[in-house]
Amino acid sequence: MMKSVGKNGLILCVFALVTTALIAVTFVGTKDEIEKQELKKRLSILTTIVPSSSYNNDIEHDCTLITNINFLGSSEPQRVFRARLNGQDSALAIESTAPNGYSGKINLIIGINKESIVTGVRVLKHKETPGLGDKIETRISDWITRFTGLTLTDENTDKWKVKKDGGQFDQFTGATITPRAVVGAVKNTLIYFEQNKKALFAAPNNCDAPDQNQAH
Repeated sequence: MMKSVGKNGLILCVFALVTTALIAVTFVGTKDEIEKQELKKRLSILTTIVPSSSYNNDIEHDCTLITNINFLGSSEPQRVFRARLNGQDSALAIESTAPNGYSGKINLIIGINKESIVTGVRVLKHKETPGLGDKIETRISDWITRFTGLTLTDENTDKWKVKKDGGQFDQFTGATITPRAVVGAVKNTLIYFEQNKKALFAAPNNCDAPDQNQAH
């Protein structure tokens, strides 16, 4: 009896080790492909939120890393892509995080031109509820496109809220937390941009070296 139990335990142990190894191999094998797909999505979004007429530099590689948990919502490095036209600064595309979505973090990328006007906002990644919070995606709704053309000033700062809180932005039926989080993240990113735009345009290209020369 004891031998049988021991044998079964050994079989289960071996099975668990083999399963773990297979999962690890699968993860390693697909990690690069996942990263490629995420990069492809990011570059596609860049061409959407930053007008092509506003730059002729290699915006994909004119990139610096920044970390600012207070305004950009994450302690992890996030990318800033710089658009320049004939060597002159024209716009930034800043990755930002809404840490307080209904189902967790909402990763965004926000285009802002040198006049501090939003040129576009898109979602990079989220886990919001299908049918409710996922209306932040353009394939579901055009809600997020309503940031385009807006700016943040001392006079309109109180309007940068959802209508339920006295602001100008629609909330979703049955889902106020998600749009509230996105509006807050875009607003904070605009504040960060206004305070740091000169430094961001001047920062070194370091997106391939995440441990070096990060702006804060």
